Amino acid sequence: MAAPSAPKVVLKSTTKMSLNERFTNMLKNKQPMPVNIRATMQQQQLASARNRRLAQQMENRPSVQAALKLKQVAAW
Repeated sequence: MAAPSAPKVVLKSTTKMSLNERFTNMLKNKQPMPVNIRATMQQQQLASARNRRLAQQMENRPSVQAALKLKQVAAW
């Protein structure tokens, strides 16, 4: 038995502009976001300091020290 076919839906265009044209216009009219370079540098320095602290904490963990010793022994 054949499955009943759904009626075809036809949508008429509601605009004369294509999506490509619409997005191209949006990109052309986009205003650049103001960038505060000093704030960005401060954020990077803060992140670097946090990463250094985390690396130091990890290095001091007994399990990490044991793994590092195993790695050194395996390298010989």
